[in-house]
Order: sequence, then structure tokens, then C-alpha cells
Amino acid sequence: MTIRELEVTNFRSYDRARFELHPAVTLVVGPNASGKTNLLESLYVLAATKSFRAKDRDLVRHEQDHFRIVATSDETEYAFGLSTAGGGLEKRITHDGARRTLVSHIGQIQVTLFEPTDLALVSGPPEGRRKYLDFLLCQTDRGYLKTLQAYKRVLRQRNALLEGFEIDRLRQQIFAWDVKLAELALEIYERRRQLLNVLNEALPSLYAEIAGHEVAMAMEYLPSVAGGDYGNEFMDALTRNLTRDLAAGFTTIGPHREDFKVHFKNNDIMAVASRGETRTTVLALKLAEVIYAEQRTGRRPILLLDDVFSELDRDRRGYLLERLHDHQTIITTTDADAVTREIQAPHAIIATAELARHA
Repeated sequence: MTIRELEVTNFRSYDRARFELHPAVTLVVGPNASGKTNLLESLYVLAATKSFRAKDRDLVRHEQDHFRIVATSDETEYAFGLSTAGGGLEKRITHDGARRTLVSHIGQIQVTLFEPTDLALVSGPPEGRRKYLDFLLCQTDRGYLKTLQAYKRVLRQRNALLEGFEIDRLRQQIFAWDVKLAELALEIYERRRQLLNVLNEALPSLYAEIAGHEVAMAMEYLPSVAGGDYGNEFMDALTRNLTRDLAAGFTTIGPHREDFKVHFKNNDIMAVASRGETRTTVLALKLAEVIYAEQRTGRRPILLLDDVFSELDRDRRGYLLERLHDHQTIITTTDADAVTREIQAPHAIIATAELARHA
């Protein structure tokens, strides 16, 4: 897919703006805090129906009660709007003017984001790694998205019970929710494990291509229950942990609290890898994400590169551009000259001055 035109209304710093995007590369150029990332973020929000860096309400322009994003491809006009009128949140998605559900929309526009905080995939908290897995699975598998939504609904119901009952009455009320939660948790666990297995097949070779040498590496999923029978072990753990969950006021185990770690040279990557090795690992992870999305959907993701050129050395920048040259790419940068010297593909430039006219 190629997005030809992007229009935003009341989104972040923009009042109303329309941008033409190059089918190969579009550079969004300007100093920091000039609105560059807002343009790139709008494409991500259109694809995912949520931001990678902010809550929904924070996306609405100051003193407004709604925003709208419209992207026109060669085949379809995609529109996503959010309204905060009346104090609530209402999202509306249309394709060529026809209303669509979130489940039918997610995955229609494939995007892969590269940003400086991607280093947190290795060094940051588990939440970022869960988001990495869930975003990729939701973009490529509607069944997983439905399962994840159902899991979150059941989890909210169980957590509400934990806040409203004493232990004896709670045991009678919560069992049915535990059964459903365990069933959904098993599906999520299995799909995440399967995804890691596929990514592990690509990761070592991608790292070797970038670094110029091979390294033993693999990702390992870290479930919240031990044993080989996740579903039964999870159900038993919910029963055993009920007193603890009641004291905490929430469910303390499950896919919403699970993690994965990267083994590097047969050790935890955080214990042995240099900063350069960590950067190369993260870049390999993101490229594995692109490969997986293409294999699963048959479509090339739009690449969103948010100021990553300042984070990568010349060799890694060159590798990234060469590897992804046949994807539509949006790049934000403070130094257009430095980037254009390395880009061989045709490109267009959107400057901060143009962005400012719409702020």
C-alpha cells in the first residue's frame, strides 16, 4: 500500500493540514519540538487507532473536542476520528465513507515504527515488550485482536469483583470468570510463543547482516506460571493467589503481566551486551517485525522513522536504507542534508515552515 495524501484536523498541534506523501521517501524536516513527529504519529494512529506515545485525549488539539485523520491510498480513503464531546470517548472509522469496526480496520494499513525509545525493547520495562508482541500480532491476525479484547474485558470484570466482595463470597462469584480468563490467557500465551519462535528464526541472521559477524541470540518468553501445561497451571494459580489478588485489588498474574527476555552470547543481554550491540539487536528486532508482517499479510508496511538517524551510526543507517528501500518511508529529521546524502531513492521534503502554517 502507498499513501498519497494525508489530511489531519485538530490533531496535536495541527489545526487543519493536508500533506502529499512521496511513494518512496518523504522527509519531514525541522528542529526539535516543531511538530515533525505529530505528522508521523498521525499515520500510526490511523493504522493502530491509538498512539505509541500518548493517551487518546492528549491527541486532540487544545480547546477542541475532536480530531480526524484521513489518508488516501491508490485504492481507498481511510478515515479515523475521535470525539471527546460530552466527556466520553467515541472513535469512528470509515473506509470510503462506509463505517467499519475496529477489528475490521486494524491491519488494513500496515505500519512499522522505528524510534529512539526502541532501545527500551531490551532495557525498558516489560510493558514495552508486551506492546511489541501485541501490536505485531494485532496488525497481522484479527483473531488475536478479538482474543486480546475479550481477555481485557474479562480481566476488568474479575478486577471489579476483587474490589467489591469479601473472600468467602468472592470464591463463589469469581470461579466462572477464572475459567474464561484462563481459556483466553492460554490462547494469548500460545500465539505469543509462536510469534517468538518465528522471530527467533530470523533474528540471528539479521544481526549478522548488520554487525558483520554471527552471535548466538534468541528471545525467551517468560510466562507468569511455571510448568508445561499453561492453561491448567494458570487456573490453579488464580485459585491459589486469590487472597493476594484481593489484597492487591487486581489480578496479579496473566498475559497482561508477562514478559520476554533476549539471550545474547548465552547470557541475558542486559548483563553482557555493549550499547552498540544493544542497538544492533533492537534494529534486528524491528526488521524481523517488518519481515513477519510481510509474510503474514502479503503487504509491505509503511515505515515510520522518527529521528532514528541521530541514533544510528553510518553503517547501520546505510544498512537500514538499503534493506528497506522498496517500502514507502516517512522520516523525521533535524538535518535534511545529512539524510539526503545517504538516500538514493526519489524523495520529497516537508519542512517545519510548512507545518507551522497549520499550527
